[in-house]
Amino acid sequence: MSDQTQTEKENLVMEHLVSLTYRERLTPNLNRFVDELLEGRLVGHKCPSCGRVYLPSKGYCPMCVVATSAEDEVEVPDTGTVTGFTIVTPVAYYGQQETEPFVFASVLLDGADTPLNGQDVTGLPHDQLRTGLRVKAKWKPKDQRSAEGISNRGWGSMGTVVDSFEATGEPDASEELFKDHIF
Repeated sequence: MSDQTQTEKENLVMEHLVSLTYRERLTPNLNRFVDELLEGRLVGHKCPSCGRVYLPSKGYCPMCVVATSAEDEVEVPDTGTVTGFTIVTPVAYYGQQETEPFVFASVLLDGADTPLNGQDVTGLPHDQLRTGLRVKAKWKPKDQRSAEGISNRGWGSMGTVVDSFEATGEPDASEELFKDHIF
């Protein structure tokens, strides 16, 4: 092997830590959603063709391929139904914040046609958690809300605005009402 070939091979390996920070502005629809979220309101868009409500709005109905706009904006209540959940038992690793089991739940808000995924449900023992459970958002105080972590690439969690969802005490929703949202 020639010295030049050996040098070329050595130059193929980089032994330096590199990090990139991406900053991008939220889409207008997501920006509007976040503004309303920080005010304690959940706003989506209702498709003018089929009537489905998307939260947050995508700016179009993916089923009808119809554009939506500010005229299609609707407010959705902060109550809903648990459509699925996972109880996560943390495994200790470097930087681990959680030490106790916690819940990732999908919550279908009343009046919406898309569930919010990755929501925390608190206020009841995990063995009482179930699909169909009626829940209500427990909002953070207004001065503690932030848009941190919300992005165009999978819009992030509402955990910087809503502490968790808690059981309302209402009777469970019929599976018929949420069966198309279980996954």
